[in-house]
Parts: sequence; structure tokens; C-alpha cells
Amino acid sequence: MTGVKVGYIGVGNIGGPMALRMLDKGIDLTVCDRRHEALAPFVERGAGVAGSPKELADVCEIILSSMPSIDASQQVALGEQGVIHGSAVKVHVETSTIGSVVSQKITAGLRERGIGFVDAPVSGGPEGARAGTLAIMASGLEEDYERVRPVLETLAASLFYFGPKPGTSQLAKLLNNHISAAGRLAVLEALAMGIKAGLDPKILNDVFMAGSARNSTTEKVPRAILSGRFRSNGPAHAGPEGRGAAAGRGRALPGAAVAGPAHPGGLPRSRGGGLPA
Repeated sequence: MTGVKVGYIGVGNIGGPMALRMLDKGIDLTVCDRRHEALAPFVERGAGVAGSPKELADVCEIILSSMPSIDASQQVALGEQGVIHGSAVKVHVETSTIGSVVSQKITAGLRERGIGFVDAPVSGGPEGARAGTLAIMASGLEEDYERVRPVLETLAASLFYFGPKPGTSQLAKLLNNHISAAGRLAVLEALAMGIKAGLDPKILNDVFMAGSARNSTTEKVPRAILSGRFRSNGPAHAGPEGRGAAAGRGRALPGAAVAGPAHPGGLPRSRGGGLPA
């Protein structure tokens, strides 16, 4: 990546660790975030700072973004101060889960200005971002993908290219999330049932971990639930119904209705009465 200036927009929960990882790998990085306090760790590491996505796109050839909402992703790409108005940018990469329809809209808008777009949603959470072990699903024109691939390889242990059609990697990510959510709900229901029956939740989760029930949720139970923190990697609104809507289908994915109300800390509350703190 010698000589290539890279920009990162949105250095929050997962964007921050990803951007720091890029600095660790020697990438010439400039960051942008409306929360000025979030920029301090990057300034200390020698990163540049831009005041807007447009300002960033005036100096960087490749730009990545990690946004908290679909609207934010669209504004960053196509808004009045968006990447679309930059003079130096060649390819914009969106790492958020925004759905196929929005991905296609951003692709079309940027192409009118001669800017490539790669949608590259990630899986693996903040820990994977820090360690460079994310799974990244990418789609977009092959020439655009090849231009940004060296950057993505610094962040991913597994990198999957789904071809030139915009949004195909978004669908892959949503299906991955659907399976993950189904496993999460199953673990939480099982723990709730076990607790109601008088079983020790720690021992019960140890059983899950030792057998065929082991999954990413059972691995997180000790620190996210048994600790009383009730916190997960993502917000409650990123559940199955939100993912179905983000797919652009206008309806929830099958099985989404089994999710009960969300626990305030970000983990779904069991229909059986929830988990004690």
C-alpha cells in the first residue's frame, strides 16, 4: 500500500478497531468522525484528520466507512458533504450491513461521478477487528475490488468476493446474521429453561461448550450474561426483524418472530422470562 492514501469514516465500536489495525499495518490513514473525542487515539498515532467525508475524499484514493445506520451510510456516500463530491477518491468501501437495495443505490450514485463502490460487510465483532481476523464479504466491479483488496486483507482472516453485482455480499451477510441470531435465541431460551428448573447456569453453559451445542453465543455467555453485564457486540435493533428489513425485502426473515423483546443491555430477552442478572 505504499503511496496510497486511505480514509476511514466512523471510528466507533467496530470502525475504531479496524482503523487502528490499519495503522498497525503501516497504512497511510486519515480518519473522519463527527465525534471529535473519538479521533484522539488516531491523532496520537499520527493519522490525519478530515472534517467531512468530502474533505476526506479530496485527499484519499480509497475510503472505508462503518456507519451506525443505513441513513448515515447514504449520507456519507451521497450527501451534500459526501464522498461523491471528492476529487481524489477512486473507490468507496462500505463495511456496514446496509442491505442490497441501498448498496445498489449508492453504487449507481457514485458511478455517475466515476467512483467505484465495494460493499464489504464484516463479521467477527470488535475483537475480530482488533485482531485482524474478521470475515469480510465483498461485491463490486472486479477492478474496484482488486484496488481495495490489499487494505481488506489487513483486516480479514477470511475474505470472500461474490462478484460484480452490487449487494450480493450484503445478502450473504444477512443470511450469516440470520443463522447467528437463531443460535443466539436457542442458547438464551435453553439457559432460561435451565435456570427455571434450578440448574446452575454456569455449569449448564459449560455443558453446552463441551458438546454439540457450542456456538458463538455460548462462548460469550460468561462475560456477557453470567457477569451480569448483559451486553453484546451489537445493539438490540440489529436483530432478525431489522436484518430482514435491511435486506430490502420489506419483511422479516423466516424465524424472526421467535425473538422476544430485547434486554436493555443488547441481548434478546427470553420468552420464558429472561435471564437473571
